Amino acid sequence: MRKTILITFALLLTAVFLTANLAASTDKVSEGQRLAMHAKPAVVRILDGYAGTAYWPATGKLYQVAYVGSGSGAFIDPNGYIATNAHVTDLTHQGEDKGKELLFVEFVKQLAADYGKDPRAILNNSELLAQISQQFQPREFKHIHHVIMPDGTALAFEIKAFGGAVGDGKDVSIIKIEVKNAPILKLGDSSRVQLQDHITVFGYPAAADTNVLDQKSALEASITDGKVSARKNSQDGAPVLQVSAPATHGNSGGPVLNDQGEIVGLLTFRGDTVNGQEVQGFNFVVPSSTLMEYVKQAGATNQEGPADKAYREGLELYWQSEYSAAIKKFETARSLFAQHSEADRLIRDSQQAIAEGKEKSGLGGVILLLGSLLALTVAGVGVVMVMRKKNNPANPIGYGQAMPGQAQPFASPQRPQMPTPPFASITERTADYASPLANAIAAPPAKTAALSSTAAAAVAVRTGTAPLARGAMVCASGPLVGRRFEITAEGFFIGRDPLAAQVVINNPSVSSRHAWIGLRNGRVVVVDAGSTNGTFVNAISNGRIQEVALNPGDMVIISETETARFNYQQ
Repeated sequence: MRKTILITFALLLTAVFLTANLAASTDKVSEGQRLAMHAKPAVVRILDGYAGTAYWPATGKLYQVAYVGSGSGAFIDPNGYIATNAHVTDLTHQGEDKGKELLFVEFVKQLAADYGKDPRAILNNSELLAQISQQFQPREFKHIHHVIMPDGTALAFEIKAFGGAVGDGKDVSIIKIEVKNAPILKLGDSSRVQLQDHITVFGYPAAADTNVLDQKSALEASITDGKVSARKNSQDGAPVLQVSAPATHGNSGGPVLNDQGEIVGLLTFRGDTVNGQEVQGFNFVVPSSTLMEYVKQAGATNQEGPADKAYREGLELYWQSEYSAAIKKFETARSLFAQHSEADRLIRDSQQAIAEGKEKSGLGGVILLLGSLLALTVAGVGVVMVMRKKNNPANPIGYGQAMPGQAQPFASPQRPQMPTPPFASITERTADYASPLANAIAAPPAKTAALSSTAAAAVAVRTGTAPLARGAMVCASGPLVGRRFEITAEGFFIGRDPLAAQVVINNPSVSSRHAWIGLRNGRVVVVDAGSTNGTFVNAISNGRIQEVALNPGDMVIISETETARFNYQQ
C-alpha cells in the first residue's frame, strides 16, 4: 500500500510541475513588450505640404513639383484628435499662398538643373526670377495634409489648436481626422519626471524609409528608448526635456512615454550638427504639461474608448494563451476601429496557436483536471488508510502521525494556481518627396484618399483554403472608403459603368466591368473581368490575378494605380 501511495504522490507532483510550467509559459511577456503592444495602435504618420505640376513653354516640359514634410503623432482622443508638433503641420497653418511660393522655388531648382545652372544664382537674381515667373505655368495644385493610417489609408486633418515655432517651447499642434473609436495614449504628468527616468519614443523616422524594405514597413512605427538626461528651458523660458533616445527626421511629434505607457512629452528638435553630421543622444521634448494646454484648447478629452478597452482585454487573454477568447476581443476592436494596426495580425497569430494546440483551455485544462483527480485520489487513499489504522489495534499511532524521534510526515503539496517634417527645423524639410510617400501627390485633397505606395499594408497570410462564410468587402481606400458590400450568393461586379456594375467607381482607370466578387464552390473568390488596368490581391507586386480565393484580411486592389482597395471581412 505504501508503494501505491508513493507512486500516486509522484504522479501528483508531475501534474503540478507540468501545470506550473504551463502557467509560467503564459507569463513570459516583458514590460517593454507590453508597453509597445499597448502603444503602437495609437501612433500615426503625418504628411504636410503641397504638390502639383508646372509647364515650361520654352522646352514644352511638364515638371512634377512637391514640398512635403513627414512627421509623427499619437491619438489622444477616440474621436480622432492627434497630438503632434506645430512645425509638423506648419505648412497647412501658413496657408496655400505660402505653399504656392514653395512650389515655385522647387520648380526653379529643377529648371536650373536642366539648364546646368546653380539654383542659388537664379533665386538670388530678382530680375531673372521675375522673368521666369511670367512664363511659369502652374497646372495643378494639391494640398497634402494627411494622417496615414496603419492600413495605408490617408485621411485629411484639420488643425484644432496650434502653438509656436521650434525653439519657443510651444511646438505643439492638435489636429483632428474624421474617425471614431480610435486607440489612444493617456497623458502623464511631466512634472513628476526625474533625471535618468527611462523613456520610450515612438514614431516614423525618415531614416527607416529605404528601398530595401517592403511597402508595409512604411506603416510600421519604430521604437527607441533612452533616459531623461536634463531639464532645460527654451529661450522664452518654457520647459523642455532632454533625452538620450535616438531620433531623426520624421520622428518629430512622436510620443515620448514613461514606463506606465503615458505620454510625458513630444519629440520636437535635436542638437546642432557637428561637421555636418547628426549627433545622437541630444534630442529635446515638449513636456506634457505644455501639451495639455493645447489639448484643452482643442476640446479633446483623453478618455479611453471602447476599441481600446476590447484590444487591451484581448492582449491579456492572448498573453495567457486563452486564444479563443482573445480572438473575440480583437474582432470587437477591429469592428470598432477598422484601421487598427495590430488586431488582424493578433487574430491570425491566435488562430495559428489554436491550430498548434497551444490554447490554455485545451492542454492546460487537461493537466489541471489530471492534477485535481490525482489530488482527490491521494486524499481518498489517505482517508482510507487513516480509517484502517484507527480500526487496527496493531497500529495505535496511525498513518500520518510521527513516531517518537521521527520527522513529521510529508504533507500533500498545494497545486499552484494558474495565473490569470524634419526633426531639427522647418528649413530642413525633405523637398524631393522620397519613395514611400511619393504617390501621395496623386491623392485628392478630399477627406479620404489612398497612398499608392502603402496600399499593400494589410497583407494577409494565405492558408490555401478559403472560408465558407460569405462576409463582406469593406472599402479601405478610394471614393467609397468605409462602405461595406455584403457578398451574396450571386456576387457583385465592381466597375465604372453603373449599368454593368453594382459597385460603381467613376474613375478612368477602372474598366466598365472591372472585377467580380462572389461565391464559387462555397468559396469567396475575386475574378478579374478582363479589365484594362488589372485586379490585384494584397500587393501590386504580386501581379495581376485572374481568379483567387480570398481569406479574411485579404485586400483586393482595383487597377494598377490603386484607385480603390477592398478588405475582405467575415
